[in-house]
Amino acid sequence: MFRIGIIGSENSHAMAFAKIFNGFDPNCETKYDDIRVVAVGGHYPEASQKVFDECKLDFIAEKPEDMLGKVDAVMVTARNGQFHPEFTRPFIEAGIPAFVDKPFANCGDEALALARLAKEKKVPLVGGSSTKLVYDVLMLRNAFRTQFPDGICGGNVVAPVNMENEWGGFYFYSAHLAEISMTIFGYDPKSVIAWKGDKGVTAVAKYDGYCVSNHFAEGNYSYGASIYGKGKTVSRDIELSMCYQHECQIFVDMLRTGKMAHSYEELVWPVYYLNAIKKSYETGVEQAVLRPEV
Repeated sequence: MFRIGIIGSENSHAMAFAKIFNGFDPNCETKYDDIRVVAVGGHYPEASQKVFDECKLDFIAEKPEDMLGKVDAVMVTARNGQFHPEFTRPFIEAGIPAFVDKPFANCGDEALALARLAKEKKVPLVGGSSTKLVYDVLMLRNAFRTQFPDGICGGNVVAPVNMENEWGGFYFYSAHLAEISMTIFGYDPKSVIAWKGDKGVTAVAKYDGYCVSNHFAEGNYSYGASIYGKGKTVSRDIELSMCYQHECQIFVDMLRTGKMAHSYEELVWPVYYLNAIKKSYETGVEQAVLRPEV
């Protein structure tokens, strides 16, 4: 039995994951007999109490370190990615696997330091945005790789953003679009230029041979993407209804096998991409996108 602790109860993800693993989600057909959420904690005691009560947990942790020795893995689901490295680091130091929710961090250098620590300790990680796991995104990635033998001339991705909030501003929701875009078009954009307007942020990422526009749309907009090639366009609306189940499954697969669904670099690079976008729309200057090795 894997005992799971959840840190960051204010996020709807915390309740969703606890319900799935503890058998309280009637819409989840998958049963995880070897997984149980036993603890919850974070900065919001009332939210922790609600998850504790509804999902029949064993205890509420006053601070994340209180879970050490009492859990076999953690899920860090705090809304503000600023706290993700701080919450996760003690568990990596103790050799405990972790799921780190979106954004993996708000700062690229902090994300890199966390991933390097995990690699040094041989601790597997999963996380980031659930959007990279859903069917429509994987179909678009497959189309990009197989349906354009002559290459593409460009593409676009659109997704909602929330620019003004108490959970990191632009970083709170932007990881969803960033990880969709990088999953489909590649983790290797060379540079990005971005503009902030009344309805969000538009960014253009330059790759070798093509550009991809990202429309971070303020408000209740849908998710979608298009790929443009010679004589062909592939477009899809992106449906996210099964995203929690996908996240739970890759987490469980990692716990059971020790194998990560994505590399340490693939967890870190989207943070550097978002850092470059934010710096570009703040300064009006095109920014290089860093891709450091872990």
